[in-house]
Amino acid sequence: MPTPKKRVQAKSILTFIREYIQKYAYVETLIIVTLYVAMGFLINPDDVCLLGYKVPYLVILLAVITLFHGFENGIFAVSVISLVIWAFYPSFQYVDFLIALLMTLIFSQFHYYWTSRIREAEVDSNYKSDKLSELSRAFYTLKISHDQLEKNYVIKPMSIRNSINHIIAANEKILLDEHVKDKERAYNKNFLELIEKSFSMQSGLLLYLKKNKPNQIFNEENVDLISINIQESLSIEKIFKNYLVDKAIARKSPVYVSDEYGEPTLFTEEADNKYVAAIPAVINGKVVSVLVIERMPFMFFNRENLTSITILHEYFSIENKKSTMSISLEGFDLVEDKDFKFEIARLKDLNKNFHVNSVVLVLRIDNELQTARVYQKIERMLRSLDMITLVHNEDYYYITLLLPLHDKAAAAGFLKRVQNNLTQEKDQDFEHMSFDMNDLPLLSKYYREDYGK
Repeated sequence: MPTPKKRVQAKSILTFIREYIQKYAYVETLIIVTLYVAMGFLINPDDVCLLGYKVPYLVILLAVITLFHGFENGIFAVSVISLVIWAFYPSFQYVDFLIALLMTLIFSQFHYYWTSRIREAEVDSNYKSDKLSELSRAFYTLKISHDQLEKNYVIKPMSIRNSINHIIAANEKILLDEHVKDKERAYNKNFLELIEKSFSMQSGLLLYLKKNKPNQIFNEENVDLISINIQESLSIEKIFKNYLVDKAIARKSPVYVSDEYGEPTLFTEEADNKYVAAIPAVINGKVVSVLVIERMPFMFFNRENLTSITILHEYFSIENKKSTMSISLEGFDLVEDKDFKFEIARLKDLNKNFHVNSVVLVLRIDNELQTARVYQKIERMLRSLDMITLVHNEDYYYITLLLPLHDKAAAAGFLKRVQNNLTQEKDQDFEHMSFDMNDLPLLSKYYREDYGK
């Protein structure tokens, strides 16, 4: 079998041109300004910058450069033009220079505004898309679990729901076990054992990222390997060259040996292919791990089981990422809700990378009954992306709300709606504070009533 070629994502001509122009923006600006001056010299050697005409050619030139490239290139163009004015004119044209500088500043403000709005819209869209994908997987998991419970309970009582509960319980146990140093490896080992017991996988392996960072590429250098019931020594490089594994990573979807009708089958004419299925887990459009099945009984190698394994693999990867990000979030030991901590960590990364803010609203109450009444009222007011959790220390209860992709003004508006919906005056008696993603250390101190420096 020929060695698969390395995967190279094809780029459109428009994308290639845009990246090339952005890479050499200053060179392009210098060329455009030079051509403008050269044309001006050919038209009128005494007015090379075309300042004396009714049509503001210089302003048009600066508008094109600044609106496309931004403030830095606009100032660079103005600097070059000012040098030309200094060299070719009998006296420096201060009025024309100041007009050009002022218009460049105005154009750069428009460029900053539009690029910021576009970036915020992209982050908003990506975040909502991720949340929709997670909810879709959860719904499909529930459906698969119900179907399995209805059809296969006598043959195989281990449903998807039980498997998910097993993953959550086992991960929590590993997380709290101080003797386990490499928790990432322990998580994946536990998952492989679950697939072995629940779906009768006789042998297989799992490729996973060593450190699941945002921009980490899934390749031979960044992955680690764990296997079960495989006696021979394994090479990550050879595994990546396997046809099924390479195709699964490239397509970002499960690939398995199938018959001419596309149904899973263990009979194959490809003798060189030692694996029967490769199932990737994809988070945010990127492959984070690949489950490779080497041997599996004929009766269990069917589409339903492979779909269930795919669902479990993706769910496990999300849970694994939640555990990793929850651990990395410092100062939130009092928050027990792992999903809530995961969302805060994810929004914190969005703010760090794209400067898109979110806000946390905290209501502090010293009465348990009042806390329960207010909590239930707020829970019915939450929007689709909002989250709520309850944090408790020795003296106070903290109703904590996460409002993704909003600012403190939105938190103030939400708080006003809450107060208007609380009919009894005694329920409205509580303290409150709002924190954006840059104030998270202050939020941690607020939970502990820590007034130390």
